[in-house]
Formats: sequence, structure tokens, C-alpha cells
Amino acid sequence: MKTRCVIVAGGDRPTELFQKITENDFVIAADSGLKFCLESNVRPDLIVGDFDSFFGALPKGVETVKLPTHKDDTDLLFAARCGVERGLSRFAILGGYGSRPDQNMAMFQTLCWIVEQKEDADATAICNGFEVSVIKNKCKTFKADKNRYLSVFAIDRDAEGVDIIGAEYPLTNATLTANFPIGVSNCAESDTTVSVKNGKLLIMWVDKNI
Repeated sequence: MKTRCVIVAGGDRPTELFQKITENDFVIAADSGLKFCLESNVRPDLIVGDFDSFFGALPKGVETVKLPTHKDDTDLLFAARCGVERGLSRFAILGGYGSRPDQNMAMFQTLCWIVEQKEDADATAICNGFEVSVIKNKCKTFKADKNRYLSVFAIDRDAEGVDIIGAEYPLTNATLTANFPIGVSNCAESDTTVSVKNGKLLIMWVDKNI
């Protein structure tokens, strides 16, 4: 039984991250993310895209959805939509972050879209040197790691009832706004839990060496 949706996008090369894929993952290749799958001998369960950035031959025997070039959904968002339609609530995006800042913002908004679909949704982008998660009205725990920054932001509106417990800079029942970055560059000195009672938080778990 597939328990997590892994979407492989065409941003930064995520080759070393493919080891995180297991047999319980439903793998979707989004457009040029297919190139990364083929290079790493990962056979996707589904391929989607308008194929404006992948120009090779599509593998035979894999379900493929060809999208129009002019559309509202990005290839990444459409892939997430496919995962939700298949009943999955845990999502990991590989290769979602790249050199284009507009596409990076679109990835952040895709994470936000995912957590709006189901109360139990879990959405994380695993990038080279950092991870990005979005949570809504819930909590997430991070293992103690002084080699990483833990940064927490309100993503679309005020986030109320925010607690950060175990970090170098704790917060208790705080309100985070989208126009003041008070949550940047914290550190998980011990196991740290970030929670929000009302709203969404974008959480970055960043290697200090990048």
C-alpha cells in the first residue's frame, strides 16, 4: 500500500536524495523531473507535465498525463493534485527548488495548497541542504541539531497561537505576521516542537554550511 506521495520536479538535481524513496511511495515525475528519475533508475508510478522542459522519450508502460502549455496549474501543482485525488496525505517534493525565484515561490504555495486539502496533510520539500515544510493548525518536531537553522514564517496571513519549544529563541502563544521575520535563524538546541493554533507556518530547516 502506498503511504506517501513523492513528487520529483525539475529544479536542483536531487540525485542523492533518491535514497529517501521507499517501495511504499507513490512517485510522480513532474515534467523534467523525469530526467532525474531516469538518471537514478527510479521508475515513477505516474508522469505528468506539458513537457516544455523534458525532450526525451517517455518510458513505456507508465501512466502519463500530457498537459497543455497554457494552464492554471503548474506541473508541480498538478502532480500534487493527482496525489490528493489518490487519497494520499503525506507529500515529499524532490528537486522542487532551483534557480528561478518565481518557481520557488510557486513551490512554497504548492505546499500551502496541499495542507489546505486535508486536516492530516503533511507537506515537505526536501532540497539540497535544507527542507521546507508547511503546517496548518498542528505541530511538527525537529531533532536537536546545532548545525542547522530553524526558521519559522507566517506564510499567508497572521499565524496565531505559535509556540516554539526547545529552541534557542522560544515563543509562547505568539502571533506571527507575514511582514515581520521574527522567526528567522533560530536553532534547535534540543528537540524542538513548532506549533500553531490558527493559521499556517512555513518552516525552513537549513544546513548552516550552504
